Amino acid sequence: MKKHHNPLSTLCILSILLWSDSTIAQADDFDFGEEDGEEILFQDIASVYSASKYDQKVTEAPARISIVTAKEIQRYGHRTLADILNSLPGFYITNDRNYDYTGARGFSLTGDYSTKFLQLVDGHRMNDNIYDSMYIDRGFVLDVDFIDRVEVVRGPSSSLYGSSAFFGVVNVISKKGRDLQGFEVSGSAGSFGSYQGCLSYGNRFDNGFEMLVSGTYYDSNGDDHYYQEFDEPITNNGIAENADDEDVQNLFAKLSFGDFIMEGAYVNREKGVPTASYYTAFNDPRTRTWEKHTYLDLKYQHLMENEIELTSRLYYDDYQYDGDWATDYSEEGDFSDIEMFYEVAEGKWWGTEVSAREAMGFV
Repeated sequence: MKKHHNPLSTLCILSILLWSDSTIAQADDFDFGEEDGEEILFQDIASVYSASKYDQKVTEAPARISIVTAKEIQRYGHRTLADILNSLPGFYITNDRNYDYTGARGFSLTGDYSTKFLQLVDGHRMNDNIYDSMYIDRGFVLDVDFIDRVEVVRGPSSSLYGSSAFFGVVNVISKKGRDLQGFEVSGSAGSFGSYQGCLSYGNRFDNGFEMLVSGTYYDSNGDDHYYQEFDEPITNNGIAENADDEDVQNLFAKLSFGDFIMEGAYVNREKGVPTASYYTAFNDPRTRTWEKHTYLDLKYQHLMENEIELTSRLYYDDYQYDGDWATDYSEEGDFSDIEMFYEVAEGKWWGTEVSAREAMGFV
C-alpha cells in the first residue's frame, strides 16, 4: 500500500530542523567566559538572604527561591505585593473586597489571613502577633516603588524562621538611598476617584551616611457592586453604593552609617466592606476596618579580624486593628434594628537576635 505524505507536515518538520540548527549555531557563537549558565541567569542579583538568613550566591542557596527584581516590577506594572506574588508559578490571590489572600500549591483556607506564610522586610518579621496575618494588598508597609527585590523561599522553613513559614517565606528587600540620589515625586490617577501621590528622598553622602525616606498616600472611592443575594427593593436592589472605598498612608525610612542600619515604617489603611459579611447590614457605608502597623529595627553587622561576621538586631512592633460593623439584629431583615458593633485588637512586641558565622556558615 502506497503512503501519501502531507506537504504541510513536511514543511513543519523542515522549519523545526532549520530553527534548531540556527539556535545551536547561536549558542555555539556565544562566549560564556568564566561564568556558567546559572550565574549569567542571575547576574543582576549579587546575593540572596532568605534561604539561610545571610547573604550568599543564588547558585549556592540550599532552597528553591523565586526572585522578582525591581526591573520586573516596573516592567509589568505591579502595584501591590499581591500582584508580584500572583505572577509566580504556584501562587494565586483571592480577594473578599476587604483583604487579599495568598494561596500556594492549591491550598488557601477560607478565613485564613495568609497565616501559613512568613513575611519579612529586610529580614524583619511582619506577621502580627494577634492574627499572625500577612498583608499583601495596599496594607503592606512598603510602597512597591521602593522594593529592590522580592525573595520567595518555597516550602516549609519553620526550622529556620519559626512559625508561619509552612508554605514559604516572602522576604521583601527594600532599596537603598543610593538608588534614588535625590528627591523624587510621583503621582497617578485612575477610575473610581482613585489617585496616589509619593514624595521621597534618597542619597549616599561622602562620609558614608546613607538615607532613604518616603511617604505615600492613596485614596479611592471604589466601585459600586451588585450582589444577587440582596436583590430586593429594601436592600437597594442588591447594589452596594459608596461602600468599597480605601484610604492608605505609608511612611518608610532607612538610615545607615558604618556597621549600623536603622529602619522604620508606618502604614494606616482604612477600607470599606461592601459585602455585608458577618450578618452586617447591606449597603451601609459605616461598615469598615482599619489596620495600623509601626515597626522600628536597629541592625548591627560587623566583620571581625578573624573573618567572623557578627550580626545583631533589636526591633519593636506595634499593630492595631479596628472594625466598625453595622449589624442588623431585626428578625425580618428590614434594617429596623441596626446597631454598631465595634471590634478592637492591639498587639505590641519586641525582640532581639544575635548571630555569628564564618565564611562557610554559622558558628
